[in-house]
Order: sequence, then C-alpha cells, then structure tokens
Amino acid sequence: MDACLAEPLHVRPPSASSSIAPGANFERWLTIAFIGVIVIGLCWRVVRYLGHFPIWGDEAMLLLNILDRDYAGLTQHLRFAQVAPLFFLWLERTAILLFGTSEASLHLFPFLAGIATLVVFGLSMRKTFRPVIAGLAVAILAVSYYPVRHSAEVKPYAFDLFFAVAFAALTLGRLRSPDQSRWLAGLLAMTPIAVFSSYPSAFVGGAVSLVLLPSMLRTSWRDRILFAMFNIALLGSFLVHYALVGQQQIDVEEAVRTREFLRTYWKDAFPPDSVLHWPGWLVKVFTGNMLAHPIGGNHFGSSGAFVLVLLGSFALVQTRNWSVLGLCWLPFAFNLVAAILYKYPFGDSARITLHLTPFICILMAHGMWQAISWIRSDDWRDRLHIVFFVFFAIFGVVGLVRDVVKPFKTEHDRQVRILANDIAAATSASEPTYLMHDRDEELLAEFLWYLRVRPIDLRWRRQFGELDLSVKSCRLIQCAPAQPPTDPGMPLAGWRVIEDTLRDVPPENHEMPTMYCRVVRLVRD
Repeated sequence: MDACLAEPLHVRPPSASSSIAPGANFERWLTIAFIGVIVIGLCWRVVRYLGHFPIWGDEAMLLLNILDRDYAGLTQHLRFAQVAPLFFLWLERTAILLFGTSEASLHLFPFLAGIATLVVFGLSMRKTFRPVIAGLAVAILAVSYYPVRHSAEVKPYAFDLFFAVAFAALTLGRLRSPDQSRWLAGLLAMTPIAVFSSYPSAFVGGAVSLVLLPSMLRTSWRDRILFAMFNIALLGSFLVHYALVGQQQIDVEEAVRTREFLRTYWKDAFPPDSVLHWPGWLVKVFTGNMLAHPIGGNHFGSSGAFVLVLLGSFALVQTRNWSVLGLCWLPFAFNLVAAILYKYPFGDSARITLHLTPFICILMAHGMWQAISWIRSDDWRDRLHIVFFVFFAIFGVVGLVRDVVKPFKTEHDRQVRILANDIAAATSASEPTYLMHDRDEELLAEFLWYLRVRPIDLRWRRQFGELDLSVKSCRLIQCAPAQPPTDPGMPLAGWRVIEDTLRDVPPENHEMPTMYCRVVRLVRD
C-alpha cells in the first residue's frame, strides 16, 4: 500500500526539508485560520443564496422545460437544445411544486449541494492529509468563485462538484482504511444516484475504479464482490441513464445542430483537428479558466495555479503517493478522452469542469506545501502558511461583499427581471397580455420565464382574435434587437392605444444586441 494511504499520510512530509514539526502556537493559528476560511466560504454561499440572484439565460431555458413537463416528460426531448441529468431535473421540478418559482426555491437544492460539498471536502481533507495541506485545499475550494456561484444556480454544476467530492472522500477513506468495507459499500450505494444526477460523475467514478483496482488483489472476497458491484453499478447506471434520458433529450435533427453548436460555442474546449496543435492547446487549457481557483482566467490567467498543480504532482511523486496522484489526474484523462470524441468539453470554462475542482485544490495545496518547504527558516515557513490563509480569507470577504453590493450576475439579468416585474405590476389579472410573437424562441428565455411565472394572463399573438368581447382592455408586448415599430403588424379595428412605452435592456455581453421591448395598452372604442 502506498505510503500516503494510511496514518503515515498525516505526518509524512513531501520533502526532507520540511520534516520539522510545527510548534503549538502555529498549530493554534492554523486551526483558527482553517475555521475562519471555512466560515467565510459558508457565509459567502449563504449570502449568494439569500441575494436571490436573477435567473439568467441558460437557467431560464432549462426552467421553461421543467415548468411545462411532469416527471415523465422530463425524460423526453428538451427544448432550447438543453441537456441535463434526470435526478437534477426532478429535484428542480419538486422545488417548483413544493415551494413555487421564486429564486429561493429554484436555487435551494444547488445551494444545499454547495454547502454539503464544502463540509464533506473539509472533513475528508482533515482526515486524510496533514493539517496544513488539508487547510490549504479546503481554503481554495471555500473561496473559489465558481463553486460559490454555481451553488446558487439552476444548473447541475453544483452536483457535478458535490459528487466528485463524495467520490473522492469515499475513495480516500478506503485508501486510509483498506480493511474497512464500508467505504466500498458507500461507493456502491452512491454511484447510481451520482450518475443520474451528474453526467461527468462517470469520469470520476472511472478514476476511482482504476485507483482502487490494484488493492483488490490483496483484499477479502467480500471487498472484491463489493468492488465488482460498484463497477457494475457505474457502468449499468450510465447505460440506463443514457438509454432513458440521454438519447431522448435531443432528437436526431437537433443532435446535429447541437453538435455544430458545440464545435463553435465550445470550440476552445475540444482538441484541434491537427494533433500537432494539441500541445499548444493543452497549455492554453491548463493555464486558462479551468484552473481559475481561487482566481485566474483565460489567456494564461491561471498560469500560477497550473505551476502549483505541477508542483503538487511533483510532491506526490516524491513521496510515491501514486494512488492520490492517480485519483487527481485520472478524471482529467477521462474528460480529455470524452473531448477527443466530442462528447463532453474539456477546459475553456471552470463551470463545465467543476467536477475537476476538488482534485485541482488537492494538487494546488500540495504544490504550495512543496514550495514553502524549500524555505529553510521554520519561522518564515509558518508565516507564509498564515499569509496564504489570510489571502484566501480576504479574497472570500471581497467576493461576499461584492455579492451583497451587486446581487446579480449582469446588469442585463437585473433589468430583465425589473422589466417583467413592472409589466406584471401594471397589469391586472383580468387584463390579457399578448406576446406579439409566434413562438417562444423569438424571445429571451429569461424574459419569457419571468413573464410566465408572474400572475398575468399571458397569451400569444395568434390568440388575439380569440379575445372575449367582455374584455375592455389588453396589452401587447413586442421585443426585438431593434426598436419595434408602433404598428404591431395586425388589424386593431375597434381598439384604441392609450399607452405606448418603449424600454431597452442592455445586452448580456458584447456579442449580444440590446433588447428593445414595446408595451402597448389598448382599450375598446
């Protein structure tokens, strides 16, 4: 068994130069710093959740499907080229049925997953690694922007991260205690839930299988049976979920469009056609947004994190911690294979690779420890440890304060919600509101979502002729990337315009146009 897989893991240093045990005073400050960063990370997640951030485009497209489907319907083709694991869709459907359509309801389950992720990761790291390494790994996860952000969004990324952490925790538990079967039993019980809740959990599950495989040669038959059942559950759950949901969520025609969309929108997340360009692409990916923990970005913005990951890998090689090294790197390998096959993006965005975050944090923490261990002075090593924790704490506080001051992702999202609220507030429940469009794809999904969940009688242009003669007034809404004309393009005999308001919503990014929305109120002559 590797030297890192049992109790010696707590005390074995990554290099001989760091073999001096820290003093009691340093241990006390280290504990305080660890608890402090954890508290900041938890508070930031709570603030983000209670901030009721507006629903943005990707969330809205998924929610419009969830709003219109029952549980069985969510296994079928989803509109707006959306794909999501079944249990996540069912959780969001349950939230709507039980708690309504508020942001607090919609973000509830991702928020709980985000809190559970930090707690499980913290407990696992403290039991597995020496306190400094454990503290650094947890601190990075606690105050990284993307894990916080996606713990309050209607996307499955928070569950990608949670199940990656859960897989890692159970695997590390087994490596620490190879004579205890409960870790394998836990993997067996969790795997079907993970696969039905998170697509990339299959990458992490595959990595776990390979990491544990060598130890199965010298364990009990009971453990071998549990390990075999775990692998059967992993493969079986994947195939069943794919058959029930994966094939059904996108029809043949849309599959072609989605494939082309992936090749364009996520073009930087798939390998170049020429193998000769792969080395440059891999460097770009590993120094880009995928490793933006706690800070970083594209265009080599995460180069520092990448250096720490390499140092951490070097530290694990030095101590022959092959199982931990494999656990950290094999999910990258499986994800890369999927990207080569154009099945799942690799890199380019931290949100689509959030399942790799716990392993990035572990490697970065080992890298920091390795770098600090090269300092000869014990006092300066201790001080630098504290400096790292202080930096993480400051970073977390800044992010928390920013979300208090600016409780929205973009000004576009905020203005869309304000516009929908203003329309709903000015419209009585008995006054029909007509969207002067033929289909919902002609509107911004987030705008349509907010209109549909507001207490107004919302109808489409084709229904205008079906208006009950007893209705004395109505509203027409027309939106376009240019100012809509005053004439709605249909006969309005017997109606008189008494209000005509034009509102504009800023674009979400520089690639999108401004949205103009004309609201006209009509009364019968």
